[in-house]
Amino acid sequence: MPVQERYVLASLVDMADVSDIAQWCSKRGHRQVTLRTRRPNLSRALHDVGIDIVDEPSDLVLWLDDEISFSPPWTQCSSRGEVLIEACLPMTRGVHAVAVETDRAVVLSSDGNEYRRIEFTEGEMATLDVQPLTTKSIDELARQAGFALVDRWVDWSMDPPLHSDPCHLSLFRNF
Repeated sequence: MPVQERYVLASLVDMADVSDIAQWCSKRGHRQVTLRTRRPNLSRALHDVGIDIVDEPSDLVLWLDDEISFSPPWTQCSSRGEVLIEACLPMTRGVHAVAVETDRAVVLSSDGNEYRRIEFTEGEMATLDVQPLTTKSIDELARQAGFALVDRWVDWSMDPPLHSDPCHLSLFRNF
């Protein structure tokens, strides 16, 4: 009898919560950030580490939870600033964990044609149809806006990618 191949639907290892994101921002040395996210507690976590959220161009712009699909972050960045994008990447089909935190979990589900972002919080579930962007298209959008890729990580574990890993975090800087 042939051995069946095992499929991993979701990796829950090394996913970060909002305090890890806030600590990362604090270590960058920026005192203000421009923020777009669906994370319900991130604003408070940033405030708790001494970072103000502003509604104007800043040195650190965070476009998280695939917000780049809805608006460009580049105009929100100061002339010497950085833009961090967290984006869902296309996949053929199945379920992929995007974020697992202390108070919520987010997965991306695809049948190969359509993509849905599903967010689970205490007693609630919300879905949103999304059109994931490839890292190549994000890089091109950045280049057109005058930004260059500084670093890319698999997720908030800040692990560098292996050849087959999707990279959900991309850090860009004005060049």
